[in-house]
Amino acid sequence: MSADAALMSRSMVSGRAIRQRIAALDPVQDNEEITHLSLEVRYGDAVFAHAAYTVAFARQMAIPSIARIVHRTGTGDMMHDVRRRNDDTLLFFGEILRQGHSSAHGRSVIDRMEAIHSRFGITDADKLYTLASLALEPDRIAGQLGLDIFSESERIARFHFWRAVGEYMGLDVPTTRDEFLSWTLDYEAGYEYTDGGRAVVDQLFVDWRSRWFPRPVAGLADPVLLALFDSRLRRMHHLPDPGASATRSVARIVRAQLALQAARPHRPHRSWSDHFGTRHPRPLDVPTLGHRTRSGAAGRIRTAIGARG
Repeated sequence: MSADAALMSRSMVSGRAIRQRIAALDPVQDNEEITHLSLEVRYGDAVFAHAAYTVAFARQMAIPSIARIVHRTGTGDMMHDVRRRNDDTLLFFGEILRQGHSSAHGRSVIDRMEAIHSRFGITDADKLYTLASLALEPDRIAGQLGLDIFSESERIARFHFWRAVGEYMGLDVPTTRDEFLSWTLDYEAGYEYTDGGRAVVDQLFVDWRSRWFPRPVAGLADPVLLALFDSRLRRMHHLPDPGASATRSVARIVRAQLALQAARPHRPHRSWSDHFGTRHPRPLDVPTLGHRTRSGAAGRIRTAIGARG
């Protein structure tokens, strides 16, 4: 039995075994396994996934062309059902991470995302920026908190994972992680405050508060999330500064929690999909996942009514 098969055959795997397995793999050739083990198994708790996703989404809302499509003058999914919209997006990412970008299932999920994107005229550059968020945001958040969480192998593997997704989508992705980061920072020169972008960010905060912070600790929700935003992103969305003491406290808490996550046993097949995909029956019906047009929904209702008649 191969090392991979032996690891994946266990019901639980120690953090040490996961770390050793990642260290033994090639970050280019084995980018799918490393990225799954890193993002979904070792550091895959739902609160961390949702926090990183939320910061990445807020970055995208600082790009006016993306904010306009997501907000859609207040009619976008994010504005009327933010929890479902976030869950569906994290489900998409989780399925690609768990199954891999080269698998038939992973590619069917990418195809479904592309089918949804095609309805809104999203540019290739904006799609590339979204991929950059997925590839780079974990390290940018860690840097914001003064933490060094991921190994160089994990960082390189994550870049190659999302680069392969981009290439399958037909995008011209930079060939190295450093080039991708440089392209991303240049693209962020186009940051601009918009009322629509801020409205979407406000919805992100609503989901963050209601999902993780019950009433006794609700007052902690905004400072914790704001501490994960860098100062430029907060300023661009006209958000308050959480203060140096709050940022230090969040960094200490995150460091302790991530150390626990890195050490404790995990299920080797666990995925973001396990938490964020609970509203969908299994096996997943990929062609029906995510956004549907309102006319399509109305047509299904009419069909159902006609069938009952």
